[in-house]
Amino acid sequence: MTLTTAPVLPPAPAPSARQAVRAVVLTSGAQPGLRALLDALAASTTRPDHVVVLDSSADGGAADLVAAATSRTFSVDHVALESRMPDRVTVTRWVASADLTDDDLVWLLPVGCVPEPETLTRLLAAHRRSPSVGLVGPKHVDASAPGTLRSVGITTTRSGRIVEDPPLGEPDQGQYDLRRDVIAVPLAGMLATVGALRSLRGWERSFGDLGGDLDLGWRAHLAGHRVVVAPDARMRSVAALGLATATDGVRRRAARRVALGRAPWWQLPFLALWVLLSSVAAGTGLLLLKRPRAAVAAFSDAGALDPFRVAASRVRTRGGRELHHRDIDTLFVPASTIVRRSLDRAHEAVVAPSRLPDEGVRDPEASSGLGRLLVHPALLAVLATLAVVAAAGRDIGGGLLSRFGSGVTGGELVTTRASASTLWHAAFDGWHGTGLGGDGPASPSLALLAVPTWILEQLPGAGDLTSSAGALVGALLVLALPLAAVSAYVSSRVITSSRSRAVRGVAALIWATTGAAGASVAQGRLGALVALILLPAVLAGVVMLARPTGTATGAFATSLGAAVLGAFAPPLLALVVLACLVVAVVGDKGARARALVPAVLGPLLLGPWLVDVVDDWALAATGPGLSQWGPTTTEPLALALLHPGGAGSTPWWVGAAVVAAGLAGLAAPRRVRSVATGAALLGLVSLVAVLASPRLDLASGAVVTEGVVTPWVGTFVLPLTLALIASALLGVEALRGRVRGVAVLALGLVGLVGAGALGWFGFGTVLSTWSDPRPAVAVEQAGNDLANRTVFVDPGPSGAAYRIVGRESGALARALPQSVANDAALADDVSGLLDGTRTDAGARLAQQAVGFVAVATSAGDDVSRRLDSARGLSRLASRSGYDVWRVGALGSATNRPVAPTRLAHVSGKSHALVATLGEHGATEATVTAREGDLLTVAEPPQWARHAEVTVDGTELTAVPDAERPTYALPAGTHDLVVDVVTEYPWWRVLQGLALLTVAFLAIPFGTRAFRSNR
Repeated sequence: MTLTTAPVLPPAPAPSARQAVRAVVLTSGAQPGLRALLDALAASTTRPDHVVVLDSSADGGAADLVAAATSRTFSVDHVALESRMPDRVTVTRWVASADLTDDDLVWLLPVGCVPEPETLTRLLAAHRRSPSVGLVGPKHVDASAPGTLRSVGITTTRSGRIVEDPPLGEPDQGQYDLRRDVIAVPLAGMLATVGALRSLRGWERSFGDLGGDLDLGWRAHLAGHRVVVAPDARMRSVAALGLATATDGVRRRAARRVALGRAPWWQLPFLALWVLLSSVAAGTGLLLLKRPRAAVAAFSDAGALDPFRVAASRVRTRGGRELHHRDIDTLFVPASTIVRRSLDRAHEAVVAPSRLPDEGVRDPEASSGLGRLLVHPALLAVLATLAVVAAAGRDIGGGLLSRFGSGVTGGELVTTRASASTLWHAAFDGWHGTGLGGDGPASPSLALLAVPTWILEQLPGAGDLTSSAGALVGALLVLALPLAAVSAYVSSRVITSSRSRAVRGVAALIWATTGAAGASVAQGRLGALVALILLPAVLAGVVMLARPTGTATGAFATSLGAAVLGAFAPPLLALVVLACLVVAVVGDKGARARALVPAVLGPLLLGPWLVDVVDDWALAATGPGLSQWGPTTTEPLALALLHPGGAGSTPWWVGAAVVAAGLAGLAAPRRVRSVATGAALLGLVSLVAVLASPRLDLASGAVVTEGVVTPWVGTFVLPLTLALIASALLGVEALRGRVRGVAVLALGLVGLVGAGALGWFGFGTVLSTWSDPRPAVAVEQAGNDLANRTVFVDPGPSGAAYRIVGRESGALARALPQSVANDAALADDVSGLLDGTRTDAGARLAQQAVGFVAVATSAGDDVSRRLDSARGLSRLASRSGYDVWRVGALGSATNRPVAPTRLAHVSGKSHALVATLGEHGATEATVTAREGDLLTVAEPPQWARHAEVTVDGTELTAVPDAERPTYALPAGTHDLVVDVVTEYPWWRVLQGLALLTVAFLAIPFGTRAFRSNR
């Protein structure tokens, strides 16, 4: 805003008597402001020569009021017109038919505006300064707050974009009092020459109010009549009058059509294109600024491109032009001004106001910033948690740095040489997984893990990692508890005051070291590790949505957090959705709408996984590492005391202290609809789920060597612990004085006991640093063009078990029993090889791209001797407790590859290598084939239903009834493409777009006031 000294206005010169002035009052019946308007006219220092009330009511209801206002010195005429006629049509018809000369002046006054005593005098003075003036408008101020501006003429760009200048509500400090020539003025308060109105044929009805005023002024200029504003003439107007701002889409589009209607014919195509492009650009920019309503209004400007309405308006108002369009260019706002103002507004919306230089300055004798940081409760909680992790992990095999380099195995973890690419394909490909693969459901957590894994692979030195995904999981195991402490500290701000930082630090330490936190790390429960970090933030988001200060940004952020939480811990997503539905039922109107966003979007963002849940409900009851393989031996009472059992679980008496603190917090006074009540309900539901989990069988008849498979009780111990901590915090918040200090001290003691117990008892020896058991040559051949596999055989009490390891990866932690039907196809060959009953076992294994066989040394010397004498096998050096044999390749000695291959070009008895580039046989290669040549793929027959094999763009069909997918190759040199198709490809695209959109909407963009008001 530009502040100027309001000039001292000279006395208004007395008007000459050569032009009659008629005040035309526009009303529809006895409107409330009619008498005030007539009284203001009677009190004017310069009275109009005649006053006419044009009444468009059905019964002429203003007649009595007009008669009452008429006196011997103030005569008012009443003219009844057609009912409900718009003001601009009323004036146009009356001027055309009234007994007026072209030199007469009409002062148009709709009911709702009240002139000040000097207004007419100053309007006449402005009109008589130049004989070319045809229309004069006053300065409009707010009727209820005369010190604020409504309009000082109408300003627009050449393309019809109305510029709000001055902005509505800006204080009137004389800053616009030097403005004179404008493109148009509003109808209210306009002083117009009768001849000008008649020559212009009045207002164009199709443009409405603001558009009609803009069109009239624009045509007046082109006809040689100046349009000026008299800022010293003040008019007090209500909201509906004196409009100079496009307050809705109809007015915006009307102004655009005015510009199209007034432009030269040869400029029309270019102007229409500019309107379209500028509307799209403005709408896109507003969307990026997260102004959806304003963006919709900007996009709707394109609706002005109606050729029929524009053409009709040009025909109805044609003729009468005396000036060229370039002669009035200076009346329009330049495009550079619009760009500058838009950038300024964007900056104001995004960047918070700067602080004053002395704002927030502390006492120089106060402690330094570094000193305050070192004693900050959040930092102390994180450092304490890191110390606990270091102490508790003392028995995990391998060094701390080696866990970051190659990953950790044991417990629920399944560690392989997984990379971002293998995780991505395992998540999306129709045929995926380790071994020979399958088409079963894939966890959405794999895709989410692929993203940080890819980022890790781009870091310097990442090429030395044995398993980039394993390194990521290893880092998560080390950092999960400190990150959980940070999350709990930040999230607890939602339910505590600014003076409770110490209490929040204690709560963060309790959350990161008690309940199921230690067991989640010690047992390698990947889903629980992510839940430890996300659950406090997501539930804090739900609490914020329930408050009047909740924002749309918070709703989308909570949705995104709930979706990520659901990808790793589906049971907790169900709990979050339930909490949102409760808020939607008991909250106010705004909270209901906001709470429904994460309740709906959270599950929907998981995409096709929902279809898998419909087919198998057990997927929603567990997640990666969230299954209990075997019966739960922990007593129900211990479970209720936050003791899930197994490695990493702190003693029951640690949980009992947390439970006692939470129950004590319930004694604080509360409202029924409060966060404390929500925490109590969350704890109750979680306790029921904890006690019911050991009784829920997830195996569904699958063959499980460990016995029953149930949801891990620790999954619901997490929200139970969080509910108790929240209850304890709320209880402390309700206390005052010395009692509060005692409560904080007691809660701190609980945190120290929990942290000390976890550090003392430790994580145990379940986990160890992972190393690849395959020899280096097997790792190399699995990753290069050969893409062959290694079979590991481990003897057991009821027979030998085997597993197949290739370049592919699957889930990084166990969840549900997986079908082994495809891998079982090698059972006879592996058995025949071990007991020596099948002499062709080596060749049959080579057909399935098995390049190495590793047998545990505990199998005995007899097995080793049989494999030494087996045809096609040659012994390699032993490694990691396994004796290893290489399997010979198929084909003639002159043309066969160095080892079995995933893809083979078979020509007679010759087997040639076709390089494999991707997962499960995916490749792009050039092949030269003869008539009768075949392409064989070392995958199960069902693989063909999920893959496309094309030659020069033509899809091939697999040979029926073959033991492995086989395709007849046409003769000649061709481009071969083998692609494992993505399941639900279009759904996946929409899912990705939805995730990006929600992630963008979840970013806390701009100041909080800006986010709350948009």
